[in-house]
Amino acid sequence: MKGALYTRFRQMVSGGRVLIPSLAFLLAGLLFQSLASFTPWSVERFYSRPVYPRVVGALSLLSRRCLFSAGEVLTGLALLLACGCAVLFCLGLVRRRGGRREWILKWLRYASWVAAVLFWAFLLTFGLNYQRPLLFELLGYEQRKAEPAELEALGQMLIADVNQSYAEAHADNRPAPDTPELVKLLKESYDSAQEFALLPRGEFAPPKAVYASEVLTRLGISGVYTPFTGEPNYNADIPDFQLPFSIAHEMAHQRGVARESEANFVAYVVCVNSRDPFVRYSGYRNGLGVLSELFKVEPEKARELAKQLGPGYREDSRRAALFWAKAAGAAGAFGHRVNDLYLRANRVRAGAADYSNSTTLIIAYHLRQRSAGLYHD
Repeated sequence: MKGALYTRFRQMVSGGRVLIPSLAFLLAGLLFQSLASFTPWSVERFYSRPVYPRVVGALSLLSRRCLFSAGEVLTGLALLLACGCAVLFCLGLVRRRGGRREWILKWLRYASWVAAVLFWAFLLTFGLNYQRPLLFELLGYEQRKAEPAELEALGQMLIADVNQSYAEAHADNRPAPDTPELVKLLKESYDSAQEFALLPRGEFAPPKAVYASEVLTRLGISGVYTPFTGEPNYNADIPDFQLPFSIAHEMAHQRGVARESEANFVAYVVCVNSRDPFVRYSGYRNGLGVLSELFKVEPEKARELAKQLGPGYREDSRRAALFWAKAAGAAGAFGHRVNDLYLRANRVRAGAADYSNSTTLIIAYHLRQRSAGLYHD
């Protein structure tokens, strides 16, 4: 009995040797990612600044000519191929009375090579940007907690800006900009933002609507960046006032801003500095997390300030809540979990909770603006 078990063990070890090259290639990628996380300024110097702009530029040369999302097509084909391979594997396993071990090892070898190649491709086309220095450091922001009085003043300013931009955007039944105009406005704002001169500029693939936007809605996703095609993709079904910010967020990823909190912050600054009030309104809405920070230290003042938000903002918030209620089921929970695991795998410790960390950057941005005398109280 012991001899038979030992023989079986030796056979498994011997057969498993065919997995060594692919697993070693995958392990090398993981080790490379880990080492990069310890040298963020080297990533910035040797990848994010000199290499990544050329990578996304080359990818955009191919994908920007497509009228549809090449990333969505590739994703669909990949899912179909994965399902087909799973069926072939199961059929082969059932039909084989002998040689099952070799069959399993063969498919494991294929799968491990695919995983290794895709992981390296992800790192080189985008993923290394997760290991670059924090945007706080790149922009030289002062890292300190805002005083309650500063939060209150900032909250008052943002509420006034929300109400004013909403009124301007809806004055005289003014229509909201269509998507091509939105993209034009956002690109204009990106190119003129002195704050983000460190980000690459050029003719990149334009943001594209996802045909299966209903699926994204059920998963609780407003947009997604496809690194293998260099395309920002957005959920075309989301409420119109959320669309400018969502597109700007995916454009930030395209420009090498990987962390979600930082992409939210970049989208905020880009939107609020737009010449169009509808785009500014979309941005200012996402700055109201400042009230949550004020609530932690002065809850009564935060409540009083929140009462000043106009009926237009409140109605839009009601519409957004009804829309995103579609993601309240199992699909939404699944989408959140996958996104959380993806971010943690890229060494974003907060996982999906990182989205809300943009408030800290927004506060630091406005504190710098205040110190420079660029706006009034």
